Amino acid sequence: MSDDNGQASLGSTLVEIGSADQTVEPASEPTSGTVIPASGNGLPATDPASGSEFSAAVPASASGAPTPAVARPTHVPSAASAPSWGRVLATTIRLWLRRRWQVLAAIGIAAAVALTVLAISGAFSSGRGPAVQPRPASQPSAHKAAPPTPQAEAATWIASQVSGDAIIACDPAACTALQSQGVSAARLMPLTLSAPDPQGAAVVVTASSAPAVTQYAPAVIASFGTGAAQIDVRAAEAGGAAAYQSALQSDLAARQAAGTQLLKNNRITFTAQDAVQLQAGEVDSRVLATLAALASQHSFTVAAFGDAAPGAAILYREVFVTSSSTADLAAELALVKAQVQPYLPAQAKIVPAGAGLGVLTVGFAAPSPLGLLTAVLDAAQLTR
Repeated sequence: MSDDNGQASLGSTLVEIGSADQTVEPASEPTSGTVIPASGNGLPATDPASGSEFSAAVPASASGAPTPAVARPTHVPSAASAPSWGRVLATTIRLWLRRRWQVLAAIGIAAAVALTVLAISGAFSSGRGPAVQPRPASQPSAHKAAPPTPQAEAATWIASQVSGDAIIACDPAACTALQSQGVSAARLMPLTLSAPDPQGAAVVVTASSAPAVTQYAPAVIASFGTGAAQIDVRAAEAGGAAAYQSALQSDLAARQAAGTQLLKNNRITFTAQDAVQLQAGEVDSRVLATLAALASQHSFTVAAFGDAAPGAAILYREVFVTSSSTADLAAELALVKAQVQPYLPAQAKIVPAGAGLGVLTVGFAAPSPLGLLTAVLDAAQLTR
């Protein structure tokens, strides 16, 4: 007998085998003087009235001798030939196990095949989520932009830092790079082998160290790259290198004197680092003049001096000012923007800062001019 899944049931198998092969007990011995009549099918007769087997007396023959007893049926198995319950149980278990193992083997084979397919397809993973496929190695993009060349960096810096009306001497490649940054061709003075002289230019940008370049543009104000690829941006001097050195020394002494005077002004607060830079003459003359003009009307703090000149140690052309109120900062910004050249800054703005206040940022274009310090920075005006 099988259940709904086609698997053998141990309990039902025992019942079937026990009912089909149970041992037939031998008939009881007849009582003395009686015989067991046989029915038509060879089984003991049954009393119709009582429903039980019985031993009936057979009428005697005419001679008065009893009729011989009918022989016991020969097909009834004896106790010795019937299988024992132990053998029945062992046979039952063996048949059940055989059917069970066939079913389990089929299930096991199917499961093994399924697991193999899943393992090959990568369905299993160590986490609870979907299996993570390994990320392919990144390939360099064919469209990835190359880093800018020193020449391109120099052109970008000149376009943002050099005065908008300055004439720029440049070799052909540098001139092309400058035009790509929006510098007008009218401001460019191409340098060639037949015309290497940069006279008339305020700034020279080239990789060449030819005597004509160093003679008329002795001061490096910015530098980009190294070795053969290095590009220098130089400040030109109409009188040549000797005249430039003379003007530089005079301007340095004037800046040092002006810085010392500004440190004595009780309307301006400086940091210790600011004081060192002022005394060393490292601050642009235009910045010094601007601070003197602001101090004539306002009290403020100089947070720092700054510059944007990579690869060269030049004068600080920027200053960062803080004040006690936003109204004071706005008035100071208006005063700075009211100046005229050469004291009009290239950029002036208030940058938001903490506590609801801001920072006034003032920056001047390169290169720093020499010889600007005059009576504007006399001691009487600086110490008011």
